[in-house]
Amino acid sequence: MRHYMVDRIVEFRRGERAVGVKAISLSDEVFNEHFPGNPVYPGVYLLEGLAQTGGLLLERSTGGERFALMVSVDRARFTAFARPGDLVSLTVDVESLEPALARVRGSAAVGGRTIASARITFRLLPYEQVMPADALPFWERAKAIWAGEFPAPPAPADDA
Repeated sequence: MRHYMVDRIVEFRRGERAVGVKAISLSDEVFNEHFPGNPVYPGVYLLEGLAQTGGLLLERSTGGERFALMVSVDRARFTAFARPGDLVSLTVDVESLEPALARVRGSAAVGGRTIASARITFRLLPYEQVMPADALPFWERAKAIWAGEFPAPPAPADDA
C-alpha cells in the first residue's frame, strides 16, 4: 500500500511555496480504528501531508535533481481535528534552501482555520541514494498526478 497524504498540488512557486489539498473521506482506512464512533484524522498524517507537499516543492525547486528526505520535525502544534468530509489545505513555505539541506514551515487548515503547523527539515540527496531505479517511474507518475498532469501508467516490463 502506498500512503499518499496529498491529493493534489493546487499552487506552486518554485523555491518559495506550495499548497496541496487532501480530501478526508470516511472510507479512508485509518477510520476503521481511529476512532470508532468518533472519526478523527491522525495528526501524524497531517504532518506527513505537509512533508509530502514540502518534499515535492523542494524536489522541483532543485530542478528534479534531489530527493527531499524528511529528517526532523520541530514546533509541531495541533489545534483542532480533521474529520471525514473536510478538505485540508496543506501550505508549505521555504525558510531555507541549501544544496544539501532545506527547511520549510507548513500549516494545515480546514475552512481557513489552522489545525496543525510545524517546521520540517529535509536532507536533499541524489535519487540513487534513496530510491531503487525500478521505483523511479512510479515516483515520477505520483508527482505528475499531484501536479494534475495525469500521465499514462508505466508500460509493463517485457517478459519475453
